[in-house]
Amino acid sequence: MVVDNGSSDGSMEYVLSNFPQFEILRFRKNLGFVRAYNEAIRLVSAEYVVVLNNDTTILSKDWIERLLEVANGDWRIGAVQCKLVSPTEQGRLLSAGNMGVKYWHGFHDIGKFEADNGQYDIPPISPFSICAGCALVRRSAFLRVGGFDAKFFAYLEDADLSWRLRLAGYMIAYQPLARIAHGWLSSDGPKRNVPLTYLLRRNLLRMLLKNCGEETVWWALRNYAIRSLDDLARRDEHSLAVVKAIIWNTVHFRDTYSKRLSIQSRRKVSEEEILMTMFPSYPAQLFHRHQKLRRILGLMFTRTRFEG
Repeated sequence: MVVDNGSSDGSMEYVLSNFPQFEILRFRKNLGFVRAYNEAIRLVSAEYVVVLNNDTTILSKDWIERLLEVANGDWRIGAVQCKLVSPTEQGRLLSAGNMGVKYWHGFHDIGKFEADNGQYDIPPISPFSICAGCALVRRSAFLRVGGFDAKFFAYLEDADLSWRLRLAGYMIAYQPLARIAHGWLSSDGPKRNVPLTYLLRRNLLRMLLKNCGEETVWWALRNYAIRSLDDLARRDEHSLAVVKAIIWNTVHFRDTYSKRLSIQSRRKVSEEEILMTMFPSYPAQLFHRHQKLRRILGLMFTRTRFEG
C-alpha cells in the first residue's frame, strides 16, 4: 500500500505505471505526517508496522528480522527503536531513541552526534520514546492507544505516542543491530523557523495536558508558562508563534481535556515510573518527596531552549 499525501510531482503516476500490484490511498492535500500514517496503519492487517522516513538509508540487510527478534521476545513491547546514524559518518550516532529534556521542555535524541562506541548497546538501553525516523511498532498497541495524535500534523508525535504506550503498560525497546542512516537528523534538522517553533510549542503543550499525571501536570504547566514568558521577552516572530501555540491549545482545550480523561482513566503505570524512565539520571525522591526542590530545579532549567 502506498499513501500519497497530496503529491503533485507525478510520483503516484509513476507508482501506478510501474507497480500495479500496489494499492493506492490518495489524499487531495497534505494531511500531515500523522494522519497519513494513522490511515495506513488502520488499513493494513500486519501484526507490526515500520515507520520509516524517506530520507533514510538501510545499512543492515536483516534489520527487520532483528527488530522482530526483540518485539517477539515480549508481548509488552509496543515499539522497537532502530539505531540511527549519520549518512556521511556511519560511526557517529544520531539517535538511539528519545529522552525527556529537563524540565518538560520536550525530548532529545539519545547519543546525538556522539561517536558510536556501543555505549548504548550492551545491554541495550530502554529509551523513553521512539524516534519516528525509523522504528517498528506493534499495530495492536498502536491502535489501542489511539495511534498518532491527528491534531499534531508533525513533530513530537512519536514522543506523544510512546508516552501513551508506556502509560498503557507497554515498553519501548532498542535494537542496535538495526542500523539506519538518517539524513534529516545528520544536519540537526532544518534551521529553527517560525512554523517549526509553532508546531513544537503547540504540540508540547497539548502533550503535557494529555499525558502528565495529577502529581506533575501543574509542575509541567508552570514550567511551560515561565519559559513562554521568557520567549515573549524576545519580541520577535518566534514570540508570536508561542502566543499562537497557546491560543491554539486554548481553542482546542475541550478536545485535549477529553483525551486526557480517556488516557488517565486507562493508565496502568505510576507517574513515578514514567518520570524515572523519562529522566533516568534523576533519583526517584526528586519527583515525589522534595516538591520545593523540584520547583526550584524547574525554574533553573526554564532558560534551556529545546532545539528539537
